[in-house]
Amino acid sequence: PRGGFCIDRRLPDNTRGITAITFAPDGRMFLALDSNLARDVDPLILYDAYHPSRSVAIYDWVNNSSRYEEIFTESSRITGLDYSGGALYLSRAGEVGRIPDGGGYEKLADGFAVQSQLFHANNGIVISNGWVYISAGGVVDGYVEGPIVGIGEDGAQQIVSGGNPYAARIVRAPLSDLLAQRSITVFSTAARGVRNPYGITDDPAGRIWFTDNGATNVPDSISAGDEVNMLDPAAIGGGEGATPFYGFPLTLSGESPDWYVKPVVDLVNSAAPTGITWAYDTVYFGVYGRYPGLYRVGRTASGAAVAERILHGWPILAVATAPDGAIWIGMGAGGLYRITPGCAN
Repeated sequence: PRGGFCIDRRLPDNTRGITAITFAPDGRMFLALDSNLARDVDPLILYDAYHPSRSVAIYDWVNNSSRYEEIFTESSRITGLDYSGGALYLSRAGEVGRIPDGGGYEKLADGFAVQSQLFHANNGIVISNGWVYISAGGVVDGYVEGPIVGIGEDGAQQIVSGGNPYAARIVRAPLSDLLAQRSITVFSTAARGVRNPYGITDDPAGRIWFTDNGATNVPDSISAGDEVNMLDPAAIGGGEGATPFYGFPLTLSGESPDWYVKPVVDLVNSAAPTGITWAYDTVYFGVYGRYPGLYRVGRTASGAAVAERILHGWPILAVATAPDGAIWIGMGAGGLYRITPGCAN
């Protein structure tokens, strides 16, 4: 935009990694906190998704406070937050839960696959049009183990998910059913063919957007599956086999049948995209790996979608939009930034 972007830093002395951000409609800001993920890293915490060293905090950004108030401590790794109907919803290692306003943590469902060493688990969470969507990672790389060839989509899905019906997928559940039954069985597949989908959000039209972290050690001549994807809820079929298939890991063979759902933006291998949010009429997302920074989806002169980097930074993990429209990013080293266009605000 004209005038570029204005970046305002908050919590300058924070050293805890920020892995997820969300807002209540009244402006309250919720942060998922981890140990420092960029310097002085403790590998015993880093590679243990269940280590009870994480927490959730409320931050009073309006008054520019230099401190936050923790409301849930001793948690496993938290990678997704969303606020809906008077409660904060969490996606954390192996389970989904919520914290009602003024209440304590309540587990709603467990049984999601967790692969701590690969940082794969149930990651982002978004509540949209009465549904809870979860980006659920797989348990294998899909290329390091050898490209998967000679089988169909169902067989490939079984391999990358380790047989877990709630892994290597986008899954969803009616929010009312989840609150009533409090079981993972209310979730069903919304999309398949992903490796480690991380950030997930919706847009004003009700479409679901998510990032996917691709396979490692893949030649640059073949897309590893690092990408930004869009899921139209109207395309979700009535059963597992009728759901959209985004191609992973079968496309690692170099093939991409026309009926596979193509990414909105195909990123460079090892980009490792992270958080994603809708703001200023497009999606903004973080990249952790190759060419790190904050990106947005733009258009070329011919109308093709393209990823545009608007700032360089590492490691950006959390990306969210505040009720006033501003973008916020959280860093693995503890940095917290508010971003607005044109420096007008």
